[in-house]
Amino acid sequence: MTTFKKTVTFKKLIALLTVAVLTFCMLSVACLSASAEDEVVTGTFGHFEYEIYDGEVCITGFTGEGGDVFIPNMIEDQTVVAIGEEAFWYCKDITAVSMPSSLEYIGARAFQGCSSLTSIALPDTVVEIASAAFCDCTSLREINIPADLIYVGSFAFDNTPWITRFEDNTSIILGGRILYKYLGDAQVVNIPTGVTAISGNAFQDKKNLTYVHIPDTMLFVGDYAFFGCDNLKSVSLPDSIYYMGAYSFGYKTLTESGEDDMTEGFVIYANDDTLPADYAKEYGIECKSFEYQPTMDELPEAEQCTAKELENPDKGKTAWIGNSNSVITLVIIVLSCSGIVGGLYLYFTIKEKKDKKAKAESKNNHNKK
Repeated sequence: MTTFKKTVTFKKLIALLTVAVLTFCMLSVACLSASAEDEVVTGTFGHFEYEIYDGEVCITGFTGEGGDVFIPNMIEDQTVVAIGEEAFWYCKDITAVSMPSSLEYIGARAFQGCSSLTSIALPDTVVEIASAAFCDCTSLREINIPADLIYVGSFAFDNTPWITRFEDNTSIILGGRILYKYLGDAQVVNIPTGVTAISGNAFQDKKNLTYVHIPDTMLFVGDYAFFGCDNLKSVSLPDSIYYMGAYSFGYKTLTESGEDDMTEGFVIYANDDTLPADYAKEYGIECKSFEYQPTMDELPEAEQCTAKELENPDKGKTAWIGNSNSVITLVIIVLSCSGIVGGLYLYFTIKEKKDKKAKAESKNNHNKK
């Protein structure tokens, strides 16, 4: 079954879901996905290849020469809601893309290597930008963060001028809620309250990290988020977490033989019957009852951060969070978008995609394609 089919199926159920019935809904969605296996329609529309599932369209390929590309809102009288995996992969002659106003999902590597693409205007309806979606777009200097965006995958904007302008800072938080990447080298890191997602590989190979504060607002932790943090020996995880990706905590860098190397003595502190507790069990990590976690006010002064706004006409309205001692230093928050919407939609979308991967394959997913 394609990622698109799962995305559409799960979206249809969101209006009926609540956190209290999360387990029941997960089972229901899985059944619906399986029963609709044969309902995908494929075709071409101009230079676009597409799939239609449950009345909604995913763009799966592009055969045009380049230039300005207009993706229609409708194909075959159905709404375009997704751009699939590698749909425009290395289309180096595309200079501009007009996105459909109904777009919700941009798949892995969808626009990777579109080196002539200079700007992207995303509709506020987009909820997920998957791994490496705009990676290696070496001319991309302008992109907005949609108001409804909930998750951004690993390497989504790597090697673009838009993201590299932020790399003098230690952390990049998109929309005030998605921690895309930590670039610092501190021993202690406080992820601010209000952050709801950590992108895959965000803290990978931060060898000095010994303590990270995960706020109660956290919903999603991506694949390999803290992979290779060899000196991080424990973490306290809140009940709020809906999704934890493969090898997100408790694993060192891969050995020369390619085997996973679990961090010796790693402990997850979490309440029973929560997703973090289930993650610990799945990966053979010790899980202990939730331990008291100090607030940032109780930690040394140098480990706290305060917020202030700086005016920068070249970068728009941006807030910088940090402290004078640079332990956590500067965190970028793009303020052009507002709050998080929902969470269950993304939970189902991402979880089902991850379940599709074999463990052997996922061992190598921490490296960019």
